[in-house]
Amino acid sequence: MRRRRLLVLSTPLIAVAALVLATAGPPKPLSTPPGTFAFGATGDSPYLPWEDLQYPLVTQELDGTDLAFVVHVGDIFWRPCSDAHYRTTRARFDRSRHPLFYTPGDNEWADCWEPGSGGFLPLDRLDSIRRIFFDEPRVSFGAAKLSAETQAEDPAFATFRENVRWTHRGVVFATVHLVGSWNATRSYPGRTKAEDAAAHVRTEAAAAWMRAAFLRARETAAPAVVILFHGNPNFESSAGDRGREPYEPFLTALAEEAERFGRPVLVVHGDEHIYLIDHPVGAKNVTRMQVPGSPLVAWVRVVVDPRARDPFSFDEHVVPRWKYW
Repeated sequence: MRRRRLLVLSTPLIAVAALVLATAGPPKPLSTPPGTFAFGATGDSPYLPWEDLQYPLVTQELDGTDLAFVVHVGDIFWRPCSDAHYRTTRARFDRSRHPLFYTPGDNEWADCWEPGSGGFLPLDRLDSIRRIFFDEPRVSFGAAKLSAETQAEDPAFATFRENVRWTHRGVVFATVHLVGSWNATRSYPGRTKAEDAAAHVRTEAAAAWMRAAFLRARETAAPAVVILFHGNPNFESSAGDRGREPYEPFLTALAEEAERFGRPVLVVHGDEHIYLIDHPVGAKNVTRMQVPGSPLVAWVRVVVDPRARDPFSFDEHVVPRWKYW
C-alpha cells in the first residue's frame, strides 16, 4: 500500500520533471533549404517585466538559427523612455550573433509624453534615439556586421539616419520610419504644431526612401523588395479614415511603386501585436506580414527563395508563457 501511494504521488512529479528536461535548453537550429536564405523579424516586445525575463530565449533561438540577419520593427519596450533604457536595448542588439537592424516604434518616442513613460517631449526622445541607436547608420548592430546605405546621405533628408537600405542575394531591403499612434499624430495634452509638422516631414521622407528602394530594385533587376516599418497603416480602411490618413502619402507611393515593379514585394510591420499574413494592397504582388507582439514573446522566421514566383514563406516562433529557461 505504501509503495502504491508513493507511486501515485511520484508519477505527476516524474511527468513534470520529464517535461522540464524535454523543454530545457536552446531549440535545435533550423536548417535553411538549399538556394534560399532566411531572416528573423520581431517587434512589439518585450513590454512587461516577465517578458523581459523571457526575451533572452528569443535571442538564444535567433542566435541558434541559420539567419542572414534579424530586424526588430519597433516598440522595443513599453516604458520608461529613458536614455538608460535605450542603452540597455542597444547593448542587447549589439550582442546579437547575427547582423541586426532596427526601425523605431511609437512606444520609444511618440508615446513618451504619457506620465508612466516619463512625461517626456516626444521629439526630444526621438533625438535621443537617433543619437544612441543610429550613431553609425551605415552598419548593422550585432557581432557580425552588414553594411547599409542611409537616407541621411542625401542632404535633403540629413535627419533621417534611421532609414536604411541593404541588399542580400539580390533582394532589396529597406526600413522606413512609420510608427503607430496614427503615425505619431494622435492628440495629447500639450501637443505642439512642431510635432504635426515633424510627422508630415517624416512621412514624406519615408515615402521618398521607399521609392528610392524600388528604384534601386529596378536598376539591379532585383527579384523582390522587402519594406519594414513599425506602424500598422490601416491598409483595410478607406481613404480619409482617421487612422489611415496619416500614412496616406506612403500608402499611395507603395501602391504605385509595387505596380510599377511588378515582382514580389513583402511589407513587414508590427503595432497590432497579432501575427498576420495577407495581401491588403491593390497590387497582387504585395504580401503583408505583421509580427506577433506582447503578451507574446515571439519572432518570425522568413525564408526567401529569390528564384521562386512566390519567394516568401513564414514560420512563427513563440516562447511558451510558462517558460523562463
